[in-house]
Amino acid sequence: MLKTPDQVSLVNPDIRRNLNRSSADAATFGLMVGLGETYLPAFALALGMGETSSGLIASLPVVVGGILQLLSMRAMKWFGNEQRWIVACATVQACSFIPLVFAAIYGAISMPMLMVIASVYWTCGLASGPAWNTWMDSIVPVKIRASYFSRRSRLQQACTFVALISSGLMLQVAESGQWLMAGFATLFACSAIARFVSAASLAAHRTDERLAERAMQQHSGTSSGSMRRSGRRLLVYLVVVQVFVQTSGPYFAPYMLKQLEFGYFQYISLLSVAFLSRIVAVTQWTKVAHHFGAATLMWIGGVSLVPLSSLWILSTNFGWLAFTQVLSGIAWAAYELGFFLLFFERIPSHRRTQMLTYYNLGNTIAMFAGASIGAAILTRLDCTREAYYVLFGVSSVGRFLALILLLRANLKPVPIRALAVRVLAIRTETVSLDEPELSSMDSSREANPKRKK
Repeated sequence: MLKTPDQVSLVNPDIRRNLNRSSADAATFGLMVGLGETYLPAFALALGMGETSSGLIASLPVVVGGILQLLSMRAMKWFGNEQRWIVACATVQACSFIPLVFAAIYGAISMPMLMVIASVYWTCGLASGPAWNTWMDSIVPVKIRASYFSRRSRLQQACTFVALISSGLMLQVAESGQWLMAGFATLFACSAIARFVSAASLAAHRTDERLAERAMQQHSGTSSGSMRRSGRRLLVYLVVVQVFVQTSGPYFAPYMLKQLEFGYFQYISLLSVAFLSRIVAVTQWTKVAHHFGAATLMWIGGVSLVPLSSLWILSTNFGWLAFTQVLSGIAWAAYELGFFLLFFERIPSHRRTQMLTYYNLGNTIAMFAGASIGAAILTRLDCTREAYYVLFGVSSVGRFLALILLLRANLKPVPIRALAVRVLAIRTETVSLDEPELSSMDSSREANPKRKK
């Protein structure tokens, strides 16, 4: 009895080993996200840096990474192929934690140096993303991409969640035991180890050169037409929303740790609640998209984002803030899924990797603008609690006004496909910084073929 192509791919030992190695990369990458960069704002505060500096640490290095990632396509040619470039980026990203370990041991580091280290981390992380998406086309067989990337994404999210909770508990114990800096050193060391294992897993992949060449040709092709007007307007809306989200977003960590004097476990619990509710909500929002369309989902998400930051003004009770974070996770799940479906579906598959680079750039520039506005407001108002309330209010008003741009986007129906994401970072209000796994989107139509009537 002849096997189907899908069955052959599943029993092929080389393919099976590649899938296992990719899953190992997902797990260890998730551990790194949950243990490492998430704590940089808290680390800055623990070292005695100001609340504004702590907020900027969470945002400005991402911008540097977003800009420098534009060099990734040229750098990838120097390295010869995607795999070498991706492994190099992962290795340097792992190394970026080493000076943080020494800084925690000595209990001191300058603000500019911390910015440089965080910028190296984000440059490597963002620069490898588009290349990774292209490379996966030569690793994962088309017929199993939708199911495989779905499982891979859940594995990464689970590891991130476990790492978040564990690290929050450890820092809480470390603070009460007067060994907080040793706690941070341990977290950063574990993050480095996790990313080194991730890099080793990536290096262990065995790529079929013919498939790699075919994937490169598919993703480096030219398109006769430009992005449709609705896609450009949707991207403008995203950028404007991100500006106002980042006006307050980077400053929730110093608000909780300094103004509300929360412990580390309370702080990380609020992040974890939002992250978990987002994961659960994605499945339900996908069903909504199937019934009512991605445009409806986009509107639900866009409107739901409006009041989120202002809800923090109403009460400082931990239970209320946890409830607010649950709402935040649900709202961001709808917004992100709706945007990714509408934006990337309208782009030809061979241009999606390129547009992912531009999407990351626009997203990070918006983060810079928003974080700068937030820093200016906090500095002007002397970082009082009332200054944070102004910040939260400005953020909500800006998101409401941005809905005018969504009205002009003229959203049209698109096919609803499976879509997996990579979690790049965990944030308080925005829940997480994610990057779509484009290969999962390309394959979902074949994984779920429509029946002919």
